[in-house]
Amino acid sequence: MSDPDRASLPPLKDDGLPTLPTGEPVLARWFVIAMLVLVPIAIGVTVVAFLAIPRGDAVPPAERRPPGDAAVTIDRGDAQLGESTESEDGPGCAEDIELIGDRGTRAASRRALDGLCRLLGMGQYPTAREGLREWRAADGQLRFATFEIAAVESSARVEDDRLIVELNARFLFEDAGRAAPTLLHQLVLIADPAWPGQPVSAASELAAAQAHADACARLSFEGQPPRGCLDVEELLAEEDPLGALERAGFPAR
Repeated sequence: MSDPDRASLPPLKDDGLPTLPTGEPVLARWFVIAMLVLVPIAIGVTVVAFLAIPRGDAVPPAERRPPGDAAVTIDRGDAQLGESTESEDGPGCAEDIELIGDRGTRAASRRALDGLCRLLGMGQYPTAREGLREWRAADGQLRFATFEIAAVESSARVEDDRLIVELNARFLFEDAGRAAPTLLHQLVLIADPAWPGQPVSAASELAAAQAHADACARLSFEGQPPRGCLDVEELLAEEDPLGALERAGFPAR
C-alpha cells in the first residue's frame, strides 16, 4: 500500500548527490570524515584561544592601578555614574564631605567613611589624615561609579575645583565597609605635595600601598579580603616595589 502523503509530494530530482533507496539525500562519506576531523580541531583551537586570553592575575601588581595625570590620582578609564544627584553630608571625621547618589548609595558611602574614620582614629596614618584635611578643604565629594578598568577600586580627581573621590560600584554589592582601606589609599595620594599639578609619584603610591596593606591587616573581613588588599600585599612582596611602580609609569621624584 502506498503512503498517500508521500504520493502527494513531487518526485525528487536527481542532483547527483548520494541518496537512500527511497530517494532521500544522505551526506557523502568524504563530508562525514571531514567533519569528524575538523570538529575536534575547532574545539582545540577554541580552548587554546580561551586560555590565551590575559587574566587579571597575569597583570603585575604595580600595573593594576594605572597612574593618572595632573588632575587624577589613578586612571580608572571611563566611568558610568549613577543618575541621582541627591546628596548629604558625610559622617564623623568626614562631616564636610558631600555624599552623592541615591539613598542606598549614600548609605554605602557612610559605611565606607565610618570604616575610614575608625582607621584614622587608631592614631596611625598621619599622611592619610593630611589627605583628609585637603579633601575636606577642597569641597570634597564621594561618589560610586562603574569603572572601565575594573581592577581599580578607587580614584580621585579634580573637577570644577572640587576634589572628588570615587569608589568602584562593586562595593555597593557587598559590605561597603570593606572599601575603607582603599579610601585610606586615596587619602595618602591626595597628600602628595605635587598633586594636583603633577601625576602622583611612585614614592607616594608606594606609601599608599603600605598604608593600605597595614589597614587591611588591622581589619577583619568576612570571607576573602578585598582584591585591593591582595594586590598591595603582592606588590610589597616584590624585591623592588618602588622600581616596579616606576616601570609601571609612576614618575620618580
